[in-house]
Amino acid sequence: MQNHITQPLSLESQVPMEGEDDSAIGILDSPELGLLEDTLAEAPPRVPLKRGAFSLGQMLVDAGILTEQQVATTQETAQREKLPLWRVLVRDGLIMPQNLAVLITLNLGIPMVDLKNQTLDPKAASALPDHIARRYQVLPIQDSQDRLTVAMVDPTDLQVLQDLAARTGRMIVPVIVSPEDLMQQIDLSYREVGDLTEGTAGQSKGAAEQLTSTLLRDLPPMEVLDMLVKQAIHDRASDIHINPSETSLRVRFRIDGILHDVLNLPIAMHPMLISRIKIMAGMNIAERRRPQDGQFTIEVRNRKVDVRAAVSNTVAGEMAVLRLLDKTFTLLGLTDLGMSGAALVKYQKLLRLPYGVVILCGPTGSGKTTTLYASLLQIDRKERNVVSIEDPVEYRVGDTSQMQVHPEAGVTFATQLRSILRLDPDVILVGEIRDQETAQIAIQASLTGHLVLSSLHANDSISALVRLRDLGVPPYLLVASVGGIVAQRMVRKVCESCKTVMARPLAEQQAYAAVMGETQEQFTYGAGCNLCAHTGYRGRTGVYEVLTMSDALRELFLANASRDKLLEEALKEGLTALRKEGMLKVKDGVTTPYEIMRILFTL
Repeated sequence: MQNHITQPLSLESQVPMEGEDDSAIGILDSPELGLLEDTLAEAPPRVPLKRGAFSLGQMLVDAGILTEQQVATTQETAQREKLPLWRVLVRDGLIMPQNLAVLITLNLGIPMVDLKNQTLDPKAASALPDHIARRYQVLPIQDSQDRLTVAMVDPTDLQVLQDLAARTGRMIVPVIVSPEDLMQQIDLSYREVGDLTEGTAGQSKGAAEQLTSTLLRDLPPMEVLDMLVKQAIHDRASDIHINPSETSLRVRFRIDGILHDVLNLPIAMHPMLISRIKIMAGMNIAERRRPQDGQFTIEVRNRKVDVRAAVSNTVAGEMAVLRLLDKTFTLLGLTDLGMSGAALVKYQKLLRLPYGVVILCGPTGSGKTTTLYASLLQIDRKERNVVSIEDPVEYRVGDTSQMQVHPEAGVTFATQLRSILRLDPDVILVGEIRDQETAQIAIQASLTGHLVLSSLHANDSISALVRLRDLGVPPYLLVASVGGIVAQRMVRKVCESCKTVMARPLAEQQAYAAVMGETQEQFTYGAGCNLCAHTGYRGRTGVYEVLTMSDALRELFLANASRDKLLEEALKEGLTALRKEGMLKVKDGVTTPYEIMRILFTL
């Protein structure tokens, strides 16, 4: 029964209200009522809705979900906190969100829609200001001449319906949605940058973009920058790219590792915006030829965000990239990173080594720093002295002495690492091994009884060994100190809201079969919904290759064996390569063959 109700229904569906003038709030006859009544044949008879005849509290009492006393107490709380009754009910756990939506649908016969899969009118949200939509917890989803279809949880509040009708000058057609979907979609629909386009409905795409650019041009650079950062945080972006061309200023966000175009600003805004970034990041605004970098903090909706800014000159002018670091971000534990069970057990054993070097390798943006921080959380920081040297210190870890690299002041990884050895450390975290000096000091530190964690730029675990040798570290020191190497990548996850199984092209089938040794024609993909911006992906997870050094590998390495020989021995000893780890996630429906091919088949 419930499955029939929760399917998205036609947005032209409306329900009559007896004793009401249709023009008051725009609730008309519904062609879906016959289907609903047939589906709900076993449900209690539905009383025709009249003004004041139905209330959410009464529905809960009639359904036996709450007592009259519970409803009265909850209503008092809602009035005192100035919140809708349904929000207090859901917040206090008195009713499940989905059950609340179904209950109202059963009693009123108003269609229930799924906002994640429903095609929304992009112009409809502009019919109501952001603060009104959030105050009433409603979202316009279709605007058709004199009718405005509004998604809401509790359509029994006639005062809200009448206020919306008065504000918009349209008949209000309510449809029911679950509270979780509604609050999430309000955030997605009312974008910081999108708010500027209010009033552009009905115009061509070019005209709307021109009006947006004009509105932004009239704002001070500080407000434009704040707006871009706020929207990037809202969209879960890790970076903001600002690139000039001859005619415009291109703004892109990196979300889940992929760059997305956001908007084009007038090229006239370029000098002011770049100067503002330089001032906030403590750069020299007069210097336009040499690359510069800096850092500043900005507050976004009561959240402090660290912004690492880098500016460099191009033939079209100075470009800027802003890396966003949310200070309220909760550090992930090892079990949250996406390591498979076998890889996790291996890595946890490496972290229990009394001394030695553990290397994390991968390209920029592969999540090495996140794994290093998760590793620190795994280590007993009460009984062991943990000291880190980083560039920069991105997040603070409790009970850890974290130090910042300052090359201008002569504080480098190598120089600071020497001083750390005099601080009686048990565990040393070196943010990155970049040169021969740092590599040799880290190796020597491990040989004197310290556990050293560090990162290195290399494609895979075997390549990391070869890279350390190329940096000038003698092979006999490497085999004596390196305990294990972890190679990693980040891949996008299939959106949980719209994932489905579908047939894929032959190339993806062949890639899967080549790695897994089995054939498969259908894979889990995201069909695309509003929650994932119709990309089919939402969020990322890690793919890990954990190599533990064995006596056989050490002997081969000392004998200057080729990379292929080393890899062959590692696989024989149980190493699960990156591609295999990735395809195992494909088999589990976590990611897709396309994503694994995009990230890992370039090795």
